[in-house]
Amino acid sequence: MSERKVRRAIITAAGFGTRFLPATKNLPKEMLPIVDTPIIHYIAAECVEAGIEDVIVVIRPGNEAVMNYFTKSKQLHSFLAENGKEKQLERYYDVVDKANFYFVHQNPDLPYGNGSPILTVKNLVEDEPFVICWGDDLLLNPNGESGVKQVVDSYVAHEDAFGVMGTTRVSKEEMVRYGMVELMEGEDEGRIKRIVEKPKMEDITSNLAEFGRMVLHPEIFKYLKPENTGKDGELWLMDSIHELLTDRPVYAKRVEGEFLTTGDPLRFLKASFAYAMQRDDIAEPLKEFLREKLK
Repeated sequence: MSERKVRRAIITAAGFGTRFLPATKNLPKEMLPIVDTPIIHYIAAECVEAGIEDVIVVIRPGNEAVMNYFTKSKQLHSFLAENGKEKQLERYYDVVDKANFYFVHQNPDLPYGNGSPILTVKNLVEDEPFVICWGDDLLLNPNGESGVKQVVDSYVAHEDAFGVMGTTRVSKEEMVRYGMVELMEGEDEGRIKRIVEKPKMEDITSNLAEFGRMVLHPEIFKYLKPENTGKDGELWLMDSIHELLTDRPVYAKRVEGEFLTTGDPLRFLKASFAYAMQRDDIAEPLKEFLREKLK
């Protein structure tokens, strides 16, 4: 393979967020704030850090709040400038000004499943490798590289790779929630032998889980097709990756940092707390509040 540069990323934001109803009736889950910043902003910031030029966000009808967020407001900018508060949006512009953002409605004719957002934008990414980010997974790594940059760098380094999966270690009890990654050799990184989506407890042979950051070669579209549904009749991206890795090398990259998912209220609160503890302005008052509540 000659082209190793990774310029495009897909962020999936087409779900209904049913675990967060009624909050997500009109607000996409990906727009829920971790402290004062939407989940999807953190993911987009990872893409920018990795040098991604085009960020493609797959949304569903009704999720236009995501699109509106990444559209700059001249009125708000003028208001902040007039009141000397421009710094309040510095982090926002540090992301929005450094990549091209595109928004695509997920194809309603495709089967339910996490492979459908990727298949929806096939025509936008099928000519070169691309990043995929699940819209509810975060990586807290304040003194290190983002998850996107880590998998991109790994993909570039493995000249024979047709994919690199970001991975993290989880307990056996948690593994049933994720895609289990089993390696041919080694414990943390190396060529992947197989992937099992949400394995049964008795089938778990590895505690290395797929983390929502990966790079895939467009070869994946030979396997990711509407008719290739799997468990529960859904179109699972992991099933297609498993087919790909039986023919082509796909590698695991254990990401450095704390894996945090926001897929349900409890884990969302844990992620919010973890990020808050990194904030000099609120960490100590929050700790004091919790000490009082836990007495």
